[in-house]
Amino acid sequence: MSLITYKVFRYVQRPLLLEQRRHKSKVNIQKPRKPFYLRGVFNQFVTPFWPAKRDPKPLWELCDNVVQSKQLLEETNPYQVVLARECLNWYNNSRMIAFLHENPIRGEDKMDLQILLKRDNMFLKYWGRKVSEIALTGTQYEAVMPLFCSPSAIVFSPEVNVAKLRKCLKTTPQYVLMAGILDGRLLNANDFLKYGQMDITSTRAGLVQTLQSAAGVNLCRQLTHHQETLVTRLGQIGKGETKGSSPEET
Repeated sequence: MSLITYKVFRYVQRPLLLEQRRHKSKVNIQKPRKPFYLRGVFNQFVTPFWPAKRDPKPLWELCDNVVQSKQLLEETNPYQVVLARECLNWYNNSRMIAFLHENPIRGEDKMDLQILLKRDNMFLKYWGRKVSEIALTGTQYEAVMPLFCSPSAIVFSPEVNVAKLRKCLKTTPQYVLMAGILDGRLLNANDFLKYGQMDITSTRAGLVQTLQSAAGVNLCRQLTHHQETLVTRLGQIGKGETKGSSPEET
């Protein structure tokens, strides 16, 4: 009988289901209950009773190395003043100034670009933001300071050689033209290239020809008509006064 019960009616074991429940009520996070006696004594014992020596500050202000390095950056180095004078001299004695954004580049490629620019009477210069700030603050070139927020280089030339500059930059794609100054005017990259490739003499001749065709051949006479009339009237008045005053003098 026991054998039949074991083989035919096998006992099936069921897992126990356990559910955790809090004994009394839920935990009030906003108004927690006071700790029991031993926990309260321990909390009271570890609570500091001495006053703080200084006001709490962030970690970067408590670090002495950061404070010292910040003070060193704010101070002006005499060597930076010398570099700033040289920088301002380049700005004042150059008709064409091009601002380039510098991407990662090898030293050999940079030297090759400097040689190409030197052949066309152009010079590639590097200055830090601090030197540029000392040199350009309070001058007419102060508007170019936002261009030095990233690694950059400057090309100076006593002549307008935009076409040659563009040809040199094609050989070195690591440099990207951002803006430029031509004859004392700050221009963006597109206007810089467009204005630099224009022939000023032929453009002026075309403008004069357009004005003459629009106003007729007598453009100069029409522009100077009132001035010539005024000079003629004043001459007549002067001659009349001279004739009237001559008998009295005699």
